[in-house]
Amino acid sequence: MGKMIKDGHLGFVDLKEINPPTAARVSGRYLDRWIRIWEDAHKKGAPLELMARDLGEFWLLDQFFTVGIRGYVQSKLGIWLSDSPVSYLESAIFSAARARHPDHIRSLDMKRGMLWQHLRGPLQGAAADMLHQVGARAAVYRADLADVLFDVAHGMLAGDIPGAGTLRNMDPVPPNGWERQFGRTEGQK
Repeated sequence: MGKMIKDGHLGFVDLKEINPPTAARVSGRYLDRWIRIWEDAHKKGAPLELMARDLGEFWLLDQFFTVGIRGYVQSKLGIWLSDSPVSYLESAIFSAARARHPDHIRSLDMKRGMLWQHLRGPLQGAAADMLHQVGARAAVYRADLADVLFDVAHGMLAGDIPGAGTLRNMDPVPPNGWERQFGRTEGQK
């Protein structure tokens, strides 16, 4: 189906072929492997530092399994201008539901559940100031893991994880209301 479009440099050109874009899919094997490598690189530190690492990892996995992670993919929109193919980047949501390699996705889901169980008790009983420190540090770990898995080279957009991204010149911040996820109430000290 040919269409005429206006290109800023070429003037009007005839579009010879259009193929529909594909759904964004990410490899569960890739994520599982690189999360393990990232964990190994951050396995030393004080107990609070390790708790912050686990919390940051939990936040990223939880987002992947619930709402997805917004990024971009190279489109299969096959547009041929004369003999030169032109590719496009399309905004997409990477989610566990559409990921490849279901065995690895199940492994990541079990990891998310294990992290939640591991963190729930200590975070429920933690003092408010300690909770604030762990949350601030966990935001940095979440940003670092996001950069490892979905950095600009791998397709992450600048605002995909609000407040996250060590490659993005933003200060990482914890997600809103994250304390309630672990059973904390507003006035609990």
